[in-house]
Amino acid sequence: MQELLESEDASVRDVRRGSVVEGTVVRTDPDEVLVDIGLKSEGVIPGREQSSIEEELGHAPRVGDRILVYVVTTETPEGHALLSFRRAGTERFWRRAQVQVETGEVVEAKVLEVNRGGVVVDFGTRAFVPISQLVNVQRAGETEAEQEQVAEQLRGLVGQTLKLKVIEADRKRNRLILSERQANRELRSLRRDTLLQELEPGQVRTGRVSNVASFGAFVDLGGADGLVHISELSWSRVKHPSEVVKPGQEVQVYVISVDRDTKKIALSLRRAQEDPWLSIEDRYPLESIVFGEVIKQAQFGVFVRLDEGIEGLVHNSEIAAADRRLLQEGQRLTFRVISIDQERRRLRLSPAPDAMPEEEDFVPLGEGNAATDGEAALDEQSLPAPEGEDAAGGVREESPIGQQGTGGLVEGNNLVEGNNLVEGNNLVEANGVAPAGEAAREGDSARPAGEATPASGRRSDDAA
Repeated sequence: MQELLESEDASVRDVRRGSVVEGTVVRTDPDEVLVDIGLKSEGVIPGREQSSIEEELGHAPRVGDRILVYVVTTETPEGHALLSFRRAGTERFWRRAQVQVETGEVVEAKVLEVNRGGVVVDFGTRAFVPISQLVNVQRAGETEAEQEQVAEQLRGLVGQTLKLKVIEADRKRNRLILSERQANRELRSLRRDTLLQELEPGQVRTGRVSNVASFGAFVDLGGADGLVHISELSWSRVKHPSEVVKPGQEVQVYVISVDRDTKKIALSLRRAQEDPWLSIEDRYPLESIVFGEVIKQAQFGVFVRLDEGIEGLVHNSEIAAADRRLLQEGQRLTFRVISIDQERRRLRLSPAPDAMPEEEDFVPLGEGNAATDGEAALDEQSLPAPEGEDAAGGVREESPIGQQGTGGLVEGNNLVEGNNLVEGNNLVEANGVAPAGEAAREGDSARPAGEATPASGRRSDDAA
């Protein structure tokens, strides 16, 4: 009992004229509201202020409501304290602002005017939002043009209602700072929690690309960002995500997985599209001739892209020497489909020589085409003779590669002409050269291989 009396005495001593105290509504009448503020008798709020109380509480004052009041006087001639709800508004405002700083509550305020540093909003009193805390306004640059552009953006905000968060409330300095960015993060966090509960693997969602990195792209699903790994961007090979998507682009994505504990969302862009391999056998039947682009050379063969998401392999065993030089990266050529493994997503191709584009000066690498009469084979370093001429300077008739023609056949830097071999500018007659392991032909003297005849560049009549 003693503690209660001491507590009441302390309350009475603290209540004096001009102070703002919290009280409890004990009775409501049309012309007054009685509030217990800890004095020996209740304080009275005039009935004309009931509308202000109703506006603040959201309902008419009821017994038991806790309200903040200003003490006009501690005792009137009737023995009651005179109180004012309206005059306690400033204290009520700052106390509420401090609570909002602590709780992170998101509020709304209308933009009244702008200045060089940001915008002024109506928050019950004038409050300030710096440029750095605005979402859609960039900080001012150094040039006049940049500063004017920022000022124009700020002027466009006048009259708009922004969602804000109180980040500083200092009553002594009369300083109230709000932030749109932090409010945006807070709202986004709430939306993310809701979205994480709604998302399920297998869903297809619409999102917007928010950022592109070397390892993939981030897509905003309307409250939470999911990651589309580079391997899930396309059915084709992707060197960098920027080849497929750009920031701000709207895309359809497939939800691969949702981790609600770590709040991570794995997405796929390619799985939201039709899988080209499902119709591979209809589009590319076996033994059909198709066009493809050489995209990569490997030790074991060549990779060819037939269409978006469809790539095939031409194994080395399928590449003839005559075809190898044509299989360069970027070349678009014809191929034959020789096998399809839809389950393993493997397509085997082979060059289609009959449909290959002709190259006038093409000489195949490696062995495989025999020289005329089986006397010589094409060397890997074989070079073509000058266009339209043989090695002896005479005009020759064009003939298919690897076959004998009237103009002869080039071997290394030599020309096989008829049954004669031209080395450099000298002619080695076939009558003077015997194949390895055989004797020279009857009636002629043997001459060491590679030794030139006295003739210099022209064929004698008896050498034909």
